[in-house]
Amino acid sequence: MISKNTETDYSGVYNAVCSSISEPLCVFTVKRSDTGPTFVFEHNNTIHSEQTGVERDNHGGQPLNDLLDAEDAAALRHSLEDCLDHAEPVERTETINWPKVTVSWKTTYTPVVQDGTVEKIVATSQEVSESPPPDSQQSNQEVAQLTERLKLAVEGAGIGIWDWDMTTDQVEYNEQWASMLGYSLDDIEPHLSAWESRTHPDDAERIKTALENHEQQATEYYDTEHRMKTASGDWKWIRDIGTIVERDADGDPIRAVGIHIDIDQQKTAQQALEAEREMFKQGPAVVFRWGDDAGWPIEYVSDNVKDTFGYTPAELQPTEFVSLVHDEDVQQVKESFGRERKTDTELVTLDPYRIRDADGNTRWVKEYTNTAPDKPGDTSLVGYLIDVTEQKENQRELEAREQKYRNLFEDNRDALMLMNREGYLDCNEQALKLFGIDSVEEFVTHAPWELSPTTQPDGRPSQEAASEWIDEAFESGEAVFEWVHQRADGTEFPAEVKLTQFAYNDRSVVHALVRDITERKEQARSLEISEAKYRSLFEDSRDALMLLDRDGFFDCNEQTLELFDIESVEAFAEYAPWELAPQSQPDGRDSKAIALEHIEKAFNEGAAFFEWIHQRGDGTEFAAEVKLSRFEHQGEPAVHAIVRDISARKEREQQLKQFQKAVEQTGHAVYMTETDGTIEYVNPAFESITGYSKSEAIGREPSILKSGEHSEDFYDELWETILAGDQWEAEVIDERANDKEVVLSQTISPLTDDEGTPEKFVAVANDITQRKAYERQLEEQRDNLDILNQVLRHDIRNDLQLILAYTEMVADTIDDDEAETHLNTVYENAEHAVDLTKVAREMAAVMLSAEQELEPISIRSVVQSEIEQIREAYPDANIIPASEIHQESVRANEMLGSVFRNLLKNAVQHNDKPVPTVAVSSDTADGSIKIRVADNGPGISDAAKEDIFGKGEKGLDSEGTGIGLYLVKSLVESYGGDVWIEDREEGDIIDTETPADTPSEGAVFVVELPAVGDG
Repeated sequence: MISKNTETDYSGVYNAVCSSISEPLCVFTVKRSDTGPTFVFEHNNTIHSEQTGVERDNHGGQPLNDLLDAEDAAALRHSLEDCLDHAEPVERTETINWPKVTVSWKTTYTPVVQDGTVEKIVATSQEVSESPPPDSQQSNQEVAQLTERLKLAVEGAGIGIWDWDMTTDQVEYNEQWASMLGYSLDDIEPHLSAWESRTHPDDAERIKTALENHEQQATEYYDTEHRMKTASGDWKWIRDIGTIVERDADGDPIRAVGIHIDIDQQKTAQQALEAEREMFKQGPAVVFRWGDDAGWPIEYVSDNVKDTFGYTPAELQPTEFVSLVHDEDVQQVKESFGRERKTDTELVTLDPYRIRDADGNTRWVKEYTNTAPDKPGDTSLVGYLIDVTEQKENQRELEAREQKYRNLFEDNRDALMLMNREGYLDCNEQALKLFGIDSVEEFVTHAPWELSPTTQPDGRPSQEAASEWIDEAFESGEAVFEWVHQRADGTEFPAEVKLTQFAYNDRSVVHALVRDITERKEQARSLEISEAKYRSLFEDSRDALMLLDRDGFFDCNEQTLELFDIESVEAFAEYAPWELAPQSQPDGRDSKAIALEHIEKAFNEGAAFFEWIHQRGDGTEFAAEVKLSRFEHQGEPAVHAIVRDISARKEREQQLKQFQKAVEQTGHAVYMTETDGTIEYVNPAFESITGYSKSEAIGREPSILKSGEHSEDFYDELWETILAGDQWEAEVIDERANDKEVVLSQTISPLTDDEGTPEKFVAVANDITQRKAYERQLEEQRDNLDILNQVLRHDIRNDLQLILAYTEMVADTIDDDEAETHLNTVYENAEHAVDLTKVAREMAAVMLSAEQELEPISIRSVVQSEIEQIREAYPDANIIPASEIHQESVRANEMLGSVFRNLLKNAVQHNDKPVPTVAVSSDTADGSIKIRVADNGPGISDAAKEDIFGKGEKGLDSEGTGIGLYLVKSLVESYGGDVWIEDREEGDIIDTETPADTPSEGAVFVVELPAVGDG
């Protein structure tokens, strides 16, 4: 690899190339002086060193006389001079006594030419005694190829050298490569990018093509010319030559070496020559031959004078050339020509001057005249004129533009400076004022970083940071950044700096604009504080806040995300405003169309306020109050939206409307008063109940309704209660507008403030005049019923008991069967009448008790007690428990037994079987207990099931009481339960207790009562 050390650059390159050469090789440098050329040993490969004993470390830089004895040195010098003189490879067979051994070699001497001069000679040798291999031609070609590689490397030894690892793009350069571009080797990164970043972009395609052709082995060498940017920013022409020296097993290149040759001068000269040739080819140069006499008579002019100046050669040949020159320029031309003639130069070049063309127009020309005569004695002058009118006009335009630029430079309100890489070149007046410096001369003595504090706010040294920004401007064309500058008095100020690279007077310079942004920074700081305050209000607001422009939402607060059930601001911004609403609004209009109208109104008029139906992310809708306000955001109009969920308010309003409607439509009188009793509202029912119209009542006091039936204490208690914030309730006898009494059930409630102080009173009164009259009527009926009950309980029952006793006595004294049958009938009917009075008494008790007092009673004990009594009363009946009666309690009174007594008696008395069989069971479910009384009687039709619990359904002429089941239903319902009839199912316990041929008939009475727990 090539080292960065200059001493090892040369050997590094040769080691890279010569390592693949199997023949001895050495290199000699040509030194020239007045006495002639001398040859100095410079380098050899390993094979040459091992065979001759010559080593670079010990012998490098030695002339031939120090390296060999005089005879051998002379023989080697002869061969080297022969190669030098012919400037082409020469081949010699010679015997040389080297320090280690005497060899007879066939040696090829190859010159290395740079800029037309042989700088080095490469000697490759082969022992004469060696027999060439069968493929000697191929070997010779290989040697020739390797020799050419070596030649290429040697060419780079004294100029720019590069060694490229194509697998990693690591490149080693030598010092000459870097210095050719104005850098030191330390400035160059050992990477391919150091070369690529400095090549001219217009040459990139040509470089790429040359490199690809060589990689594909289409060319023997990579050889191209291109421009590279120097440290000063200028472009330099380089000849770039290289070759691939190593490929991998697949034939892909992995290493290349090459050189850079500075051809800028010859390229520039070549381009100038080509331009001049092109100029002549196109014909803008007109050839003249003048006599060297006063006025310079024209002896000859080229034919293209017609195209350039409008004259024909015939028109000009008899005239003096001076007659064509502009009057103001004649003296200048004569003096300039005379001055140039005295310099003994063959070619006289005059500054541009003016001539008149055939149309009388002024043309600018540049003259080149050869003062050397074509032959002895000939005093004519031969030269040519080039029309430079366009160039002159361009120059004037450029000068005008430069003056304009200068005016702008000086008149600009910002500080402007010109600089190159070495420092400032110029500045305007504003720069002197900004930095507090007296003159331009003093200003340009400062380096850019000297007008800054030692470090910038980010902690970086100002010199380092400034150098980087300046380099960026030179390399990329522009750099814009903020900077902290320092005035001459030491005060600092923030600035905005813009560096722009451009060409000025054929030099690459940077134009620097410095703007003091102290005020802007303070405004920005104030704006940041204001923004922070706004952001705090924005985020802390209890309302949903969002920002939008004409493209849609771009920000929102946390309340917005919660209100719409959206996860993030970014997700929210993906919605269009109308996408957060149902497809249409309550009025049926399209949400998108209305939303766009409101937004456009806010943009145009500054604000918009409306109610809206929004829709959350989960699809639920809610009513909202929306306020849109226009504001400016980053210089562009935007809209600030406040969305307030008014669902609760809407619900309250709806409830209030419904309440108002209910109040207006209710049959209860409603009125509202101030705290002093002044009526301020009455509903229509108040008008109909009291007879006072709204206009008659409002503004007056409720005392207009006083009937005189209540004492003052009654009203004092009323006011004390409601003024204390409590509710008052009572029945009041008032007087209508027609002086008739009306009985009202009235409630007065205070409406209080947050502290509980009454602000208004609302009275609700129900007209109970008819109900009170009905209650008085019922009271009279109850009194009458109570008398009837007493008659049933005492007088009639006593008489029936007496009939039963005498019937039994008579039966004991007679033997007549027929008479006994009649007595039994009398006895049974009397007994039935006793049962009827008992049921009637119980029924009367139920009807007389307006409000029954219920308490928990164990249903098991009541049912079991009634079963035992029925068994005693009907010993022929079969009363069986189908299951254990549950232990639950129910809320009832002492008449609960009547329910089951009547059901059991009904099952026995209406049974048509020889042995009436009754089964009692219970079950619990869903907080209730059911008692089932099943019998094997004839059953009950579906039609009769609906009416059997009605009053007197059986009639007194039927067996049984007839009102017993009505009593059952009344009692069960008063306990909060229910009773119904089902058909008995075949195969139950009754079927197992009766003969097999007995039909499976019968009914099941079901009593269901709410359970209150274990008894």
